[in-house]
Amino acid sequence: MPIVVTAMLAALGKVLLSMLTALFTEKFLKIAIISGLEKLSAKTQNDLDDKLLAAAKEAWGYAPAEEKKDV
Repeated sequence: MPIVVTAMLAALGKVLLSMLTALFTEKFLKIAIISGLEKLSAKTQNDLDDKLLAAAKEAWGYAPAEEKKDV
């Protein structure tokens, strides 16, 4: 591969990595985890995962965007 192409790919890789690390903030990860837990708890019959979801929401002070507008 020519050096110019290699340098361009390296620069592109650095930019993409920077964008990816900026995306993975604490707030984003909490929302992603809660969303995953909500989907999982909707598919099961037991209440153990519902309790886990409720505990995660309580610990992180999570409220959906619609509920936060009223406050």
